[in-house]
Amino acid sequence: MQRATLMCLLVIFLAASAANGEGIREQRPTLVYGELGGKAIFGSMGIERYFTNVVGMGVGMMGLGTGDGFVGIFPIYLSLNPVGDIHSLYLAGGASILAASNWDETESAAIYFGSIGYQFQSEGGLFIRPTMNFIIDSDAEGLSLFLPGVAIGGSF
Repeated sequence: MQRATLMCLLVIFLAASAANGEGIREQRPTLVYGELGGKAIFGSMGIERYFTNVVGMGVGMMGLGTGDGFVGIFPIYLSLNPVGDIHSLYLAGGASILAASNWDETESAAIYFGSIGYQFQSEGGLFIRPTMNFIIDSDAEGLSLFLPGVAIGGSF
């Protein structure tokens, strides 16, 4: 299944890279946001940078500290807007690194995700992105989760 997902993302990436034209993500290529649900499961803050009007890359962070240690989720992903400009289809795929530490030792794991949604990005800088995220745990066979998310932020 991972090969099929990677092949689909590669085909979308290549098709999207062929598209040309000045668009909103070329005028305002950097997005800074807060997301509830979504790629980091509970919520996160992140930054996304578009290289063209269609193709971007992002990272996020969600962390909780306690007296016993730290828990963090760090999504890293490729994002695509293959259709539309101000109002567009949003696709993303990547991995979220899960890290937990009790201050003496650290454990980590990865979960993989795919996202589909709608992105509104205004000329004034506001963007809103509701998504549906399919999350797969690589270590637990058959464990998957559909999780809604919404990101709100600004672009410059």
